[in-house]
Amino acid sequence: MQEVFRLGTKQGREGNAIAIVAPLIQLKKTEIIQLGDRLGVPWEKTWSCYAGDELACGVCDSCRLRLAAFAALGLEDPLPYRRE
Repeated sequence: MQEVFRLGTKQGREGNAIAIVAPLIQLKKTEIIQLGDRLGVPWEKTWSCYAGDELACGVCDSCRLRLAAFAALGLEDPLPYRRE
């Protein structure tokens, strides 16, 4: 992808390529939540759900991973989830 940005954009061709930075990519979800808590992340304002609904679905892979990580840390996820 970096190569696409380098070759496919004016910035890239001029030596000012766009960089993709994902500093949390190697962390487990529990580690991300621990770090976020230390930094004071307002978890109720974050979104993980793949569904485009008003409320998080609670069943997609992303929701399940998020819920499991909060549970593993003994924390309650403040995000409202759709109840079916």
